[in-house]
Amino acid sequence: MRSDAPPPALELSRSAPPRSQAGKWAHHLPRVIFCFLFAFVVLLPNLTKAAGLAFLIAFFLWLIRLAVERKGMLEQPLVLPLLAYIVLSGISTALSPDPHASWPHMKLVCYTAMVATVFAQNITKLSQVRILIAGLLLSATAAAAFTAWQYTYGIGVRVTAIGPETQLYHAGIRARDVIVRVNGHSVHTPRQLLDALNRASPGSLERIDSLRDLPTRRRSTVFWTLPDGLRAQSLELARAKPVRAQGLLGHYIVLGEVLMPIGCLAWALMLVYQPQRGWAAAMFAIMFVAITATIFAAETRAALSGLLTGCVVAVLLLARRRARLWTLAVLLLLAAAAILWIQHTRGLGWVAPSNAGTQYRWLMWQDGMRLAVEHPLFGVGMDTIQTHWQQWHIRAFELYHAYWNFHSDLVQIAAERGFLTLAAWLWFVGAYLLYLFRLQQRTRHGDRFARAVVVGILAGFIAFLVPSLAVSELTDASLEMLIFFCCGIAIAIDRMLQEPQALGDK
Repeated sequence: MRSDAPPPALELSRSAPPRSQAGKWAHHLPRVIFCFLFAFVVLLPNLTKAAGLAFLIAFFLWLIRLAVERKGMLEQPLVLPLLAYIVLSGISTALSPDPHASWPHMKLVCYTAMVATVFAQNITKLSQVRILIAGLLLSATAAAAFTAWQYTYGIGVRVTAIGPETQLYHAGIRARDVIVRVNGHSVHTPRQLLDALNRASPGSLERIDSLRDLPTRRRSTVFWTLPDGLRAQSLELARAKPVRAQGLLGHYIVLGEVLMPIGCLAWALMLVYQPQRGWAAAMFAIMFVAITATIFAAETRAALSGLLTGCVVAVLLLARRRARLWTLAVLLLLAAAAILWIQHTRGLGWVAPSNAGTQYRWLMWQDGMRLAVEHPLFGVGMDTIQTHWQQWHIRAFELYHAYWNFHSDLVQIAAERGFLTLAAWLWFVGAYLLYLFRLQQRTRHGDRFARAVVVGILAGFIAFLVPSLAVSELTDASLEMLIFFCCGIAIAIDRMLQEPQALGDK
């Protein structure tokens, strides 16, 4: 008996319209977005501006995806405290006596919240998390390798002494400057520098790129060569090594703080894989040692304190009872080494109450709390003390002529944005810590990698909070983006636990 009904395939083709051109390219948007998010993660420990550009591209592509697919955003926790923090910071910026000074920091506040949202909304599989974490750890290890290369090969030629009659002196070069390029060509030894300058014909225009101060500032100068040459007898040169590790980020404090939560991640992964997979544990141990050594080279007490605290948290949550003793002993030895290292390299005790830096902090804390009490609702405005410090009598600026910040996130927020914004920030911190603690409990009997990442994020956030009592970490774009990237990853893993198929690698 013949049927007049069309074949199922033909019927399907008639009922389903062909995919539009917009639908075809929209189908590839998630992969493209992930590529730019991966680029952001890889660039973050080394090139902050390039990482920011990669993220902005991913963000706008995500907005296009939302518009094309006509789907709402996925449900996301921690929205209320974070939104309160952003709105109150915005009100403080609007009421600032110098909104132009406050606005750049306000953009950073919004930007970092966007980082958490975009990662939480676009990372849907654990395999993606594996790729992102691997990229982050390898990039941090590359930063450590670059630092080691700087200490062995050098960063340029240091001018240890220079006579006032030399051409370089008249060009603005002074003792302790580091010359890194001559006419665009890198120099790493005194012989290379002398040869490059002595080869120049008399009367030619030479360009010198040099570094000065700590953290270093790049300077460029030009001068006309004279017939009598460089007068090398008036110069004393040496191969230059970094005074304190700065990496490609350009600041030793920034480098140490950025590597701190990444080191906690490597430590947590090492602890999880140590009993079953020796090769994986060894790989993460190498990464942890490289990152820790770089933090030591940066010589920042805050970053070392945070790293050690985060590692202790990870040990308590991940290590078995028998392993806790030897791991805590390792951390105790690491703490002793950190104290001795700071004493050896900087001549400071761990607290150093008589040090000028400590005195600077005390003055900034006192004046910061005074300003917070005088302007309790919305503060004096972000970054306005740089231009209004005389009006508000910032004593540390007057005494030391160093125009920094309040050296504490809590004091910084209270003084610049008021007690309401500080309460919103503490609300977010408390809610996020509780969220991470509950999340790591849910991963206890699940995927080992997911558990290690969640515990590493928790340890890294605690590592971030510890030095924030004595350092203004929320002024550092690299670190803030890293912390909120980890927040987005934690939310993504939480969603995957509710959808077990997302934990697969396909």
